This record gives sequence, structure tokens and C-alpha cells, in this order.
Amino acid sequence: MRLTPLSALTALLVVATLTTPPSATADTPPPPVQVDGASKPIGPGTTLSTFSRVDPNGWLRGNVLTADLSDPRLTVGLLTPPVVGQVQTVTAMATRQHAFAGVNGDFFDINNTGAPRGIEVSNGQIIKGPWTDPQPWRPSVGVDTAKLGKIVNAFLDGSVTLPAGSFPLDGLNQEQAPPNGLVVFTPAWGAASRAFYNVTKVHELTVVNGIVTAHATGSGAGSIPDNGFVLAGTGTDADLLAATRIGDPVSVTYKPRTEPADTWQALLGVRDVLVRDGQLQTLDDTALNPETAVGFSQDGKKMQLVVIDGRTTASRGVTEQQLAVIMRQRGAYNAVVIDGGGSSSLVSRDPGTPTVWQRNVPSDGVERQVGNGIGLFAAAGSGRLTGIDLETGDKVFTGLHRQLKATGYDEEYGPAELGTPRWLGADRNGLVTGGEPGSRTVAVTAKGVVQTGRIQVLPRLSRITATPNTVSLLAGQTGVVQVTGYDTIGDSAAIDPVDVQLDYDRSLVDIAPNPDGTLAITPKAAQGTGVVTVHVGDRVTAFGVSIGLITQPVTGFDDVTGWKFSSARGSGSLSSTPGQTGNALGLSFDFTQSIDTRTAVASAPTPIPTTGTVRQLDVSVNGDGQGEWLAALITDANGQNSSVYGDHVTWKGWQRTSFTVPTTVRYPITVRGVEAIEATRAQYRGHLDFDDLTAGAALPVTVPPDPPVIDPIVREQSTSDGGVAVLSGVTDRALAEVVASHPKFLVVDGLGTQDPRQAKAEVDAAVQGRFPVYYSPGPDWGPDWTSVFGPDHQTFVRDGVRYVLLNSATGALRTSDYGQLAALKGQLTGRVVVITHGVTDPNERRMLDEWLPHNAEVIDANGPVRVDRDEGVPWIHVPPASTGWTTVTSQVQFRPVLDGISVTVTKDKITATGDQGLPLRYPMSVTWSGSRGVHIGDTTCRWGDVLAFDPGSGAYQRCRPGPASLTITANDASQTVKL
Repeated sequence: MRLTPLSALTALLVVATLTTPPSATADTPPPPVQVDGASKPIGPGTTLSTFSRVDPNGWLRGNVLTADLSDPRLTVGLLTPPVVGQVQTVTAMATRQHAFAGVNGDFFDINNTGAPRGIEVSNGQIIKGPWTDPQPWRPSVGVDTAKLGKIVNAFLDGSVTLPAGSFPLDGLNQEQAPPNGLVVFTPAWGAASRAFYNVTKVHELTVVNGIVTAHATGSGAGSIPDNGFVLAGTGTDADLLAATRIGDPVSVTYKPRTEPADTWQALLGVRDVLVRDGQLQTLDDTALNPETAVGFSQDGKKMQLVVIDGRTTASRGVTEQQLAVIMRQRGAYNAVVIDGGGSSSLVSRDPGTPTVWQRNVPSDGVERQVGNGIGLFAAAGSGRLTGIDLETGDKVFTGLHRQLKATGYDEEYGPAELGTPRWLGADRNGLVTGGEPGSRTVAVTAKGVVQTGRIQVLPRLSRITATPNTVSLLAGQTGVVQVTGYDTIGDSAAIDPVDVQLDYDRSLVDIAPNPDGTLAITPKAAQGTGVVTVHVGDRVTAFGVSIGLITQPVTGFDDVTGWKFSSARGSGSLSSTPGQTGNALGLSFDFTQSIDTRTAVASAPTPIPTTGTVRQLDVSVNGDGQGEWLAALITDANGQNSSVYGDHVTWKGWQRTSFTVPTTVRYPITVRGVEAIEATRAQYRGHLDFDDLTAGAALPVTVPPDPPVIDPIVREQSTSDGGVAVLSGVTDRALAEVVASHPKFLVVDGLGTQDPRQAKAEVDAAVQGRFPVYYSPGPDWGPDWTSVFGPDHQTFVRDGVRYVLLNSATGALRTSDYGQLAALKGQLTGRVVVITHGVTDPNERRMLDEWLPHNAEVIDANGPVRVDRDEGVPWIHVPPASTGWTTVTSQVQFRPVLDGISVTVTKDKITATGDQGLPLRYPMSVTWSGSRGVHIGDTTCRWGDVLAFDPGSGAYQRCRPGPASLTITANDASQTVKL
């Protein structure tokens, strides 16, 4: 069972709950547009769903766990590392505790102990108390023993009994304490430092079996006896403990207290309340971040765990206020935000599998280790088969194969043995062989349980590609390559490894299939390059393998003029200081102004470029030994800013240190600067010097290019006129040729630099009402557009075809005219042609690909003249009017505007260019004709041929002696060459 599209009812509910009311006012922004969504059950009473949506501010992508807390088979609990003073990924915690799903939890002491800020109650037992001073961390979220979700304020109720009397307990297993107070550390704390922030006077007692066994002045570290605890006193309470003698009895009691009062199955601290009793709270509405939220229905029986990605082009993130609106729209009567940013993480299993994996896209590029989380746990299942999760791979080519995968699950969605399943539509091992094109049913049955699915059989394979083109590896890493096939119209499907044959240097790498059908590439050599040739039948492609790095300089910091200092909750300055070689960049910082996370950043005047596939950055750092966490700031080829993290500065003097660049970035990258992040919550000042920043790039490897793709929709040999004419910009020559072609109608797709009224007057004068003219705005769009041309987006039907003209003046539909998106999906039905000036936003292109029917076409004026395909849908990129114009019928002709033609003949190739240097070959449509005995189409000689010529490649073959000539014609221009 894959993550399947939402049903119509579910989709309606999601749209209703994820959007604002349909009417927009000056105070109410227009509603978001739901782009896609999918949902599937993953545990008792629990579904996992995804959504992607767009609103006027940008794109959002989220993952949601929806749990019915009244299901007796479902339990909510804390995810925790083995001890409080430690961090782990949500994946690691969920795996260790056997949760089937979970999200990250509370804010935590990220650079020191890892301890969460708020309270922790697990299985009814308190593990940790909440912060109390200087910033109380009272708001908490949890599920009580009646299995109801609630938001409360949490407190620690406790007392310490000393020979001198009984005293309040101020803290339990926490890295923060009031100036005068008592904090107990139990074995659950672990071996982390017990140093408090902003506290200088501390005294500790070690108590074993209720008796004081040791004194210590100051804070300690190390393991705590299983049958004991450490009691720490600060300020005046330090004196109280110092007066206690070894051998004295000491006891501590504690329990959680909440307002309102309750007893808890699980409880943890939160950052802010988003929705309380159905009312939105007033929250920050400026900073966009990835976020994690928890929401409950009014009766507390339904829980939603929501993770929204951020800091990527696919998902901008949300403000707290926006998150509150989303949670209320999703039906949350009470909701809170917990830790976000790089900590946001949602993991879950698939039905029948024992392991969880990360579903969201972390903003750090990798899953962050965190202090705790919220886990969903299933009751022990019977192991008896009740359902089958069937993965079909969706598509297979005629004559090729697809391995079906069936996973059994029991009534709790836990693993269940299938035994020996029987297959329908596949062989005894579940291997499908593609037959005639079309949709076919496949099924698996085991122990009386049947699961069906559909698989689309595509026509025969036309070409293959390997992604990525080059795999860059370091020692100990494994790369992944996907082999993808395409039919003649661009429909694609993954190629199953059973159909793949590889030629490669086996002393360089090992290559083996992964369970998901990709190829795992594991280096065997420490360094080297090679090319892997991929064969699928008679189709061939290749990818490169690069092992090891070459070093390239980025900056030596010899001249720091123009570098700028910035800080979060700190201050400082930059200077030029002596380095190891020449000068260095000095970074001085003052972290005495806060105990929250502080940063010191040195930013370059302009981003510094790198070349190639940079996997690692290295820099020399003159350290101060105070433990600052280092980061390098980068921007990838998509314009995405991110930080790559390195070591903590535990050294003094010069030392080389590295930053690993995630493989998820798009190359090439630029380096924007370096950063030091506070080491502890202690307030202090520091200074670091940076010198000789270099980049470790993958070794270059030359991969043979794939053959050019010739799209069958392009008619290379121009034919009779007619059809729909598309003109991008207006020139007299192109307009005259369009009029002479007698089109059904003309679409002017952008005006170029012309004045709107002048351009319309020229078109009207040339057309004289012979055929309709429609206008689609380009960058020329402005306030006068509608008064001159009418609507900036419109839909009309001609000859059974729906034409949808959209405003993409800015390169994005959203920013050009957001209002056009509301009804767009409903317009993309039947036989559709979409016309825009150019959609450059990759998210919108994916949206259109998701919504467009298979027989649709897209026409735009963005980029070079070409046709590319997205899952069979052609994107037709028309030329500017200065170069040519376009005719669209059952095929597409790109018509060049020419005054003359030049033909060049070599021993094996004939090429033609226009008078402005325009190559007159695919995709431009021209007419080639030949004298008697000249075959035009390919280079295969037939009986009686004198010469065979392929206009697509320009190659020709002399078949026998005799006179031959070729003539190329484009509109009124022609040229003849004798051979």
C-alpha cells in the first residue's frame, strides 16, 4: 500500500481545513491553493498524510500524523535518548523505543548537555523538571492517563530533607537553576556536565542509599550511582549543602504538578501556544522557519502532529502566526508549537515494516539530533496476516520488467509473514513483464488476504538516462544512481535492475541493486575516476564515478575589506590579523548579552564562487578553546541558502577543520561566509582567526553524452500553413509571415519591449480582422494591460480544444496574478493547451505537470527554442519574433524569419544557417528537397539512390556516382548546393 492520493471526500476536507475562508478582504488574505495530497494508514488509529500548497507568500509542504487517541491499541509516549543529558535523532529514538511514528519535541540545550527546557513525564513518571529561572518554561503538551490530549502549565513539586530541615526542590535533571536553589540529578541525567548557566557558586553532595558520601565545591560531571543522586545547591543553598556532613541522611521527593491538575501518560514542554480553546493567540508573524506543531480536537480525542518544511525553494516555512492559522483550519481546538528550524523531523514506518524513516526534508540537509520527541506506539500485534502493502512501481515498458513488492501486516500494522504468496499478472516471484500498452491489474494473495493494484504498461523503450550524471564519493560513502527510461513521447518509468547490464571497472567500485530498484555504488579504491556504461536492451547511457577530492582555493582572507560582521543576540567586529600565510580574518565576539543561542557571522562582500562538485570545505582556525560551533554559509545553484556545520573549537592555536557539504545541494555552490555559534549558555567573550579557506571538489570525469532527443511532435520539414500561430513579441516581418500563413487564430505571447497600444495597433493593422487574436502577457505586463488587451488570463474553446492563457509575466503564476490559480485545476480537463510567457518557478512547473491531462500541451516563450517533456506532456518553447514564429497543429513547426541562407558542406556533413547565424536544423522547421536520386530522411542508401541525407543530424552518405543537389527553403529564402 503506497501513499495514495486523497479520496474526493478527504481532499475536500483537507482543502477546507487547510485554507482560509473563500472570500478575501483587505484584512483576510486570499485562500491557499491545495496542489496535491496523499494519505495512508500506518498504525492503529493513525494515518500519515502529506500536502503541498501555495498561497500569495509562496510554497508550503507538510507532513501530518493524525491519531485517534481513543483507539485502545494506540499509545502516545515520549521519545527520549537513553539519558536526559544526551541527544539523538528522532529516527534513532523511535527505533530504540519501537515507536511506529514520531516527531521532534521540546527546545533543548543544543550545544552543551542536550537537555530539554521543559518538563518530561513518561509513563506517568517524571524524568525532568521545567526551567524556572530566568525564563520559566511552563507551557506543556501531553496526553493524560484518560488518553486525552491537553495543554497545561507544568511545575515541579518537590522537597529536600536535610539534617537542617526540609527545603523546596527547585529543579530535577536540568541544566538551569535559580541563583539560590536546590537541584537534584538522578542517574537518568547521565554523565553530562552539571554546570549551571549564570551561576558561579555551586556545592554538590553525592548521596548513595540515602547517605551523603561525598562533597564537591563547584559543578561536576560523570555518571551518577544507580542507587543514589547528586544534590546541587546554588548561592545561599550552596552554603546549606556545604554544612552537611558525610554520613548525614538526605532524601529527596518530587512529582509533577500541572494547572489544570491531571495525571499524565506523557508530558513535555513547548515553546508557545498557538490556539487555545479555539482562539488564535497573538504570536510572531515575521520569521519564516520550519516548524513542528501539536494540535487536539475540542474533545481531546484527536491529535495531529504537523511538521512543515522550510528554508527551501519547495517550502518557505511559516511564521508562528501562520502556523496557528493552519492548525485551527485543520480543526485544532488547542495547539502548540514545539521546537522547529533544523530540529523539525517527522518519521514513520510503512505498514508491515519494523523500521521508521524520515518523511520530511530537514533544513540542515540531514536529520538533527534533538533532546526528545513525541512517539506513537502500537499494542503488540498477533503477527497474523490481515493486510498487504503492495508496491507496483506504477509503470513498466513493453518488453521490460517490474518487480512487485508485497509486505504483510497484522491488525496493528506490524510485520506479518506472507508465506508463499500467489500473484496475478506477474510470475511466481512477482515479476511483471510489460505486454501491450495500457493499464493492467496486478494482485497478490496470501493466507486468504488479497491486495490488488494497477500498473501502466508504456510503449517500448526509446531512450534511457542515469541520474546523477556523476556520483561523487568519499571513502566509506555509498552513492545511489537511478536508471530511468522514456518512450518516444517522454513518458518515463524507473528501469528495474533485472533489465540493467553494466560495464565498469570492478576494482574501482562495487555496484548492487537496492530494494527500491536504484543502484548502490560503493567505492573500493581510495581515489580514482571511471565511467559506468548502462545497457537496457539496445539502449545505452553512462554515468561517471569520482572517488576522492581535489583541493581548490576559495579565499586566503588576505584582504578582508568589505567583509561584514553580524550577530544573533551578540555583538562583535572583524579585523585583519596575522595568519599562517599572509593575513587572516579576525572574528571578535561578545556573547555576554544573552543566554539564548548566540552567533557571530563574518560575511563576504560578495559570494565567493567554487567550481565543480564541492563535497567539503576546509579552513584553518586559530582557536580560543571555548568550544564555539563552527559553520560555513553557502548558497547553491538554486539560490538556496544553508549552513554546513563543522567542529567545536576545543583547541587553542591553529588547527585545520572541515565542513561536509550535503549531497542534496545543487552545484555549483558559492561561499557567503563563516560563523561561530555559542558553545554553552554561559556568557563570555571570544576571538577566532580564519585563514586559507579551501574547497574539496570531486575529481573531474568525462561522461559520454546521451544522444540528442528528437521529439516527434516537432515537424522538421515545414509543410502547409494553418493551425494556431504563436508570436512572441511583434515585428513587421514575423507578423507578415503569420498573416500569410492563414492561421485559425494568433496568440501574441508577450510584446517584447514595445508599447502595448502601439503593438496592438500594428497587429490590428496587419490582421484586419481575418482571424481572432489573443494576448498573453510577458514582462511587458503592467497597469494598462487590461485596458488595452482585456483579461490577463482567460480560457476559451476552439474546435474542441480548451485554450488556457495564463499570466506569467514575472516567471511565476503566483506572483503575476495569484487569482488565476483558484480555478486553474478545474480548467485543465479534456484536450487542453496552456499558453504562458514562461513558467520558471520549478514548483509551479511540477504543479502543472501534476494537474495537466496526458494529452495536454504547454506553449511558452521561456528560454531556447525547443520541446521538452514532463511525463509525456510537451512543453513547447517558442522563439522570439526577431528569430521566428510558431505554428501548432497536430505537430509543431518553429518557423525561422530569414533574409538569406548559408550552406556548409564537409566530407560527411551538411549544415545550414540563417543570415543571423541561426542553425537551420532541429528544432527549426525548414524544407529540404533534392534532385533525382537524393533520398532525404536518413543516411541509409536504397536501390537507385545517389545520396542519402539526414536533415536532423546533417549527416549524408554518398551511395553511388552521379550528380546530386540539395535545396533548403524557409519561407521566402532558399539555397541550393551541388554535391
